[in-house]
Amino acid sequence: MRRVETYVGQQVYEWLFSAQAQNNMTAMAKVCAALFGTGGTVNGLACGPTSPATMTVQIGAGEIYQMENLEATACGTLPADTTHTILKQGIQLGTYTSATFAAPTTSGQSINYLIEAQYQDSDISLDPTSGNSPVVLQFYNSTNPSQPWSGPNNSGSTSNTFRDGIVAYQIKAGVAATTGSQVTPSPDTGWIGLWVVTVPYGATSLTSSNISQYTGSPILPAGILQSIVTSNLTYGVDSGTAGVVQAKFPIPVTTLVDGMDVWVKIAAANPTTATFTPNPGVISAAPVVGAAHVALQGNELIANGRANFVYRADITSWVLVECTGAPIQVAPAAASQHAVQLGQVGHGQCRLSVSSTTTLVLKPYNGNNVIVNGVPLQLPAAGVTYTASGLTAGTGYYVYLGGTTAAPVLSLSTNAHSPASNGVETMTSNTALSLVGMVYYNSAGQFAATSNSQLCFNWFQRRRLPLATATVSTSTASGSYTATTAVVSTMGWADDYFEVAAFGAGYNSTATDGGAIQIFQNGTAGLGSTGYITSSTAGGSTAQSSLVARNTNTAPSELTLYTLTAYIVATGGGTANFAFSLHGSTGG
Repeated sequence: MRRVETYVGQQVYEWLFSAQAQNNMTAMAKVCAALFGTGGTVNGLACGPTSPATMTVQIGAGEIYQMENLEATACGTLPADTTHTILKQGIQLGTYTSATFAAPTTSGQSINYLIEAQYQDSDISLDPTSGNSPVVLQFYNSTNPSQPWSGPNNSGSTSNTFRDGIVAYQIKAGVAATTGSQVTPSPDTGWIGLWVVTVPYGATSLTSSNISQYTGSPILPAGILQSIVTSNLTYGVDSGTAGVVQAKFPIPVTTLVDGMDVWVKIAAANPTTATFTPNPGVISAAPVVGAAHVALQGNELIANGRANFVYRADITSWVLVECTGAPIQVAPAAASQHAVQLGQVGHGQCRLSVSSTTTLVLKPYNGNNVIVNGVPLQLPAAGVTYTASGLTAGTGYYVYLGGTTAAPVLSLSTNAHSPASNGVETMTSNTALSLVGMVYYNSAGQFAATSNSQLCFNWFQRRRLPLATATVSTSTASGSYTATTAVVSTMGWADDYFEVAAFGAGYNSTATDGGAIQIFQNGTAGLGSTGYITSSTAGGSTAQSSLVARNTNTAPSELTLYTLTAYIVATGGGTANFAFSLHGSTGG
């Protein structure tokens, strides 16, 4: 800011006062530009009907701020300056009464008039103490200083004493048309549209219902401090349709800026995706995405909800932070305290299976979520595979899931499991790995999951897995238990069980003699019931005895291979003949 310096004894120059006034005006203009910008702003200038109502309207006190030349013409002794522009302030202290508005001459028609305003310099000749206008100033008379001249060169001419910044108005008529279809004219270049006056056919007076604010009018809704407190400069009302959000703001948006933050009262719920523009017809509509930066799915916006939009230039989209009363889109949870998506809700939605003799696969089942390291991990539709590597043949392993949704990983380990603090069953020594299953890598170095070799088990989504053999026909004359080829292999969870039974019939070649069958577990007898046969006639030609033998393990030792083998024996002598098969189930 430039200030005048004065000295004791100096002469007073004619520019001493006018230059300082210009400097003060420039300083104030810079402050206003910092507050309002340079696009043109209006404060006040409210429009209403006259009282009593007439075919004119009145505009109250207020100010207009527009960029103008520093001095369009010479101002006193100051020269014109059209090189520099500043934000000038046009002030209206009183009330402006418009000209009379004419109604259309055709029935059923209406016409819109646009009241537009502009800052203008106005030179006036006024004595502010007396109110006299115009004013003849006294000038110095070098010939007779005691007798000042009246007017320049003693001409008696009046002189301008002030350059006012005023609010100038003009009324621009639209074209009369069928009521409801009439169009408001656009503001002329250099003018700011303020108010629209709608005059219907036959009107003889105007009320407040005939007056509306022009949609592009930059009228401040309140003082700057009040606007900061109430956020009314960034609040708009949706005038669009479902999924097409359109709003305008007190200071019209002319350019999108990264991080622009606005609130909008929504007109209707979005059925699917949505777009938003903060200035229809000026700013192109851009897609609306949720907090996860993906398209909306529906009902994230609701009627009368207040929606907060933030513009992201790098994705050319508006991010919907929230809409009051509506569900919120969130990014996928990545830590235990994060909000989750509905698609992330659930745990243990998977099944482990044998894909080949060397490959396991964990696929989604009834969902696709597994909590890993405290966070929902979403399995891909194709599942997660594990290929045997570095395993020891003839060994049982737990199967653990680790990693993230982007990079899930299966691993096998003999390390024990236990519940973590969140209740998820994890590796005891590494809670970042969640238990999903158990397998046995057999002596041939293979995975297996068949009815006679069930060696793949799920921790989640368990069901009864069948254990079975084909029918075996065999005989023995031995009085000691002899192994047959009826064998099944399995494992079991400590909180589950497996059960196998032998079903069939038999006879003895000697009358009154018999036989027995028992299912040995890992070569040990006496762990279940025994099935017996007897013969009433030699060779069982009259009848064969049915038999049932059963073995149940209600507390298997995990990672242990259980081999269940049918053993037979002849009792009393003769040869015992059997035809049977093994059937049962295990939990996994």
